[in-house]
Amino acid sequence: MRMLFRIAMAVVTILILVSCSSTDSQIIYTPGSSDAGTGGSGQSLEQQEQARQQAAEERRLAEAREAERLARQAQEAERQAQMRAERERVAAEEAARAEAQRQRELAARRAAEQARVVAAQQARIDELRERIAANESETENLESANAVLRQAVAAAELLTEALMSEEEKYNNTDPDSGEPLEPLATARIEALAQELESLGNQAESLMGQP
Repeated sequence: MRMLFRIAMAVVTILILVSCSSTDSQIIYTPGSSDAGTGGSGQSLEQQEQARQQAAEERRLAEAREAERLARQAQEAERQAQMRAERERVAAEEAARAEAQRQRELAARRAAEQARVVAAQQARIDELRERIAANESETENLESANAVLRQAVAAAELLTEALMSEEEKYNNTDPDSGEPLEPLATARIEALAQELESLGNQAESLMGQP
């Protein structure tokens, strides 16, 4: 808009110069007029010159008013353009700030969501690890219980054999006292019975553990 103002001022200056040039070189002829030594009914040269000067002055005044009007118009147009540019600048800055705030909020929401997903995934991993550890512990307990049960079965078989052997001893007794001729293995049978009971308790305890 400053360029428009300079152009308008240049146009006005040229108009004034052209007006002055054309006015100074203009010669007004009136029909019926005569030279300085001749009388007549027309205007005198002095009157013609005064009229010419008056007309030229009126033109200059009109052109000056037009130039002033154009200058004011150019100034107002420039002021309006500056105001419009300022409003656009402020609006652009506000829009940029709003967009930056929106992007920050969006990034914060994405980060929070990502953190939530990671936390949930980590909790799932921890749960699976705990289950694996529990299964391994349960497997170890089960294997230990099976080993104890195998020992208990072996002890039970030994106890059964011992009882069967004791039963055969009662088939060969003293006729007078009725006691077996071969000594009974009472201590061994009691030891086997205690061992079998202990093994059974251990197996039950291991199988009952989580």
